[in-house]
Amino acid sequence: MKKFAFVSDFDGTLTDRDFYHIVMDKYLKDWAWDYYEEWKKTKKINVDFLNRIFGSMDRSEEEILEDILELPLDPYAMDFIKKVEASGGDFYILSAGTSYYIKKLLGHFNIRNVTVISMEGRYQNRGITIMPDPKNEFYSSIWGIDKAKVVAALKARYEKVYFAGDSEPDIGAAKAADCAFARNDLKKHLSEQNVPFVPFNKYNEVDEYMVRQGMLK
Repeated sequence: MKKFAFVSDFDGTLTDRDFYHIVMDKYLKDWAWDYYEEWKKTKKINVDFLNRIFGSMDRSEEEILEDILELPLDPYAMDFIKKVEASGGDFYILSAGTSYYIKKLLGHFNIRNVTVISMEGRYQNRGITIMPDPKNEFYSSIWGIDKAKVVAALKARYEKVYFAGDSEPDIGAAKAADCAFARNDLKKHLSEQNVPFVPFNKYNEVDEYMVRQGMLK
């Protein structure tokens, strides 16, 4: 078995804000936040919701790319990814968003040797469409991708699997991991379910914790 895998959510974990929040603030102010609050009363923030938001951008692909490249990446993320690799680990990005914008941002920052597990997406009708694959082994009818299944599969290949997340779709993965790092809403969700976790705000804190544990050089 390989030494360890570090699995990170993308929106709100590797970045300081969810991409869909930025889209809502920038382009959809007149209705999006009211729609968001109404949706949350009865449903989860799932693929259907994201497709409504991303599909309403009404921007050229070049304009959307500019927005993607302005996503606020955690300032310590790139160094942390390099340290994981240098310490014999593999870094994964696991997202219930779409690889459409994740891979563009990684390419912009020249971040390599990272495996992205997410849903396909494409530019369509002046917006982004997320395309879940019901035949995928990790498919979820709610989130589009079941993060707990992904973490469980990785545990068969690594001695330890670490996970970092920030919101409700991350609960299952946090439970399945050998060690979970939580920020924002995920801290509350895990506390309510008595699931142990390490709180963090930035990746330098995760780095320091794993150095103390002897996992990072």
